[in-house]
Amino acid sequence: MRRALAAAAVVTLVVGGAAAGCGGGGGTQGEQASGPVEITIWHGQEDASAKSIEKLVDQFNRSHPDIRVNTESGGATADGMLPKITAALTSDAYPDIAYLYGSWAPNIARNPKTADLTAFVKDPAVGWNDFWASERQAVTIGGNVIGFPAVVDNMVVLYNKKVLAKAGLQPPKAGWTWDDFRAMAKQATSAKDGVFGTTWPISGGEEAVWGLWPMVWQAGGDILSADHKKAAFNSAAGQQALGRLRAMAVDDKSVYLDSSPAEKGQKLFESGRLGLFLSGPWVLPDLQAAKVDYGVSPLPGTNGNHETISGPDNWVVFEHDERRVKAAATFLAWLTAAQQQLVWMSDTGSLPIRESITKLPGYQDYLRKYPGIDVISANLANAKRVRPATTRYPRVSAFVAEAIAQALLGKSDAKSALDQAAAKSDAALAVPGS
Repeated sequence: MRRALAAAAVVTLVVGGAAAGCGGGGGTQGEQASGPVEITIWHGQEDASAKSIEKLVDQFNRSHPDIRVNTESGGATADGMLPKITAALTSDAYPDIAYLYGSWAPNIARNPKTADLTAFVKDPAVGWNDFWASERQAVTIGGNVIGFPAVVDNMVVLYNKKVLAKAGLQPPKAGWTWDDFRAMAKQATSAKDGVFGTTWPISGGEEAVWGLWPMVWQAGGDILSADHKKAAFNSAAGQQALGRLRAMAVDDKSVYLDSSPAEKGQKLFESGRLGLFLSGPWVLPDLQAAKVDYGVSPLPGTNGNHETISGPDNWVVFEHDERRVKAAATFLAWLTAAQQQLVWMSDTGSLPIRESITKLPGYQDYLRKYPGIDVISANLANAKRVRPATTRYPRVSAFVAEAIAQALLGKSDAKSALDQAAAKSDAALAVPGS
């Protein structure tokens, strides 16, 4: 379930220009006025997640006779949903709701068929402020709310208890630093046994930059300037972050450079050949299935700041007519309410998208079902920012991913690699419409 990592790797698709207006598709308000409002959701889920969403939709349909929700996969998994929606929006064959990665929001918000739910979420019954701040940011573009939060995650450090014990290491302690992380990774590395301290993707995708941003933020840096017109990641904070990773890879040789992308690193962790693994809640079911003896820790910190990164996903609403938009918003308010979300979380291992979920009686059962999820859930408080809401972010990410690969392979120093990526990013950001 590496959804947050794959999100920004998709080539930027501009969905505004080809749209045919706001009134398209699937029946008119007059045609539906005499019966239940029928809406369609493209959920893009697989396996346990697909079964869970189907179960919840059935429950909603039974309890809401005035609305009928029809579920479809959309003909794509979550990774492939943006191209499907982009194509559908050029005709009348688009759904009322679709599951879309948060980093796609700037693109999709430009389409005139994307609904504005800003007024709807102001209803106190929705409990908008109960969602985490990073989720509200991800679904709000240019001041307009385009849907509801669907899933939230964050990055933590998973550690293999057996690997650390064999190296004579204790699990990470509260307040640990990136210097501690480097020292532990070096000590856990054993060339003789084929064991690495940690891993880093060099595949050129978003998974390569995903872990760099928290290090930059913790040190007081940022990804882009406030107006999104210039790169900021090549600041002293960025150079320090990438410089540390380069030293681990080139000097300590404690980093397995994963070009799979990011697939081999997890397999090494599961097989007892990796000590520390930066990842998130989506891998816990795999680790349990592989019977890995693992622990979970928040990210190392800088000067006491343990900020992490979150990749919220959205249920985005598209406009056919007023009744259908209202029905879609009503359904999503129900689906994202605490009780329904606890069902979804228990079925899938997802994190709570609302703070109030953590106070429900069944929440403790959920924590027991997924060992370590309590640490990841609490770590949502350290997820204070999301990636920049600009359609040019995928290109920026690709440039930085290339810089990371060059540095970790020893082909460039951190400053030169980041400066080159910044120059390319500035040129991309200067293009009108970004």
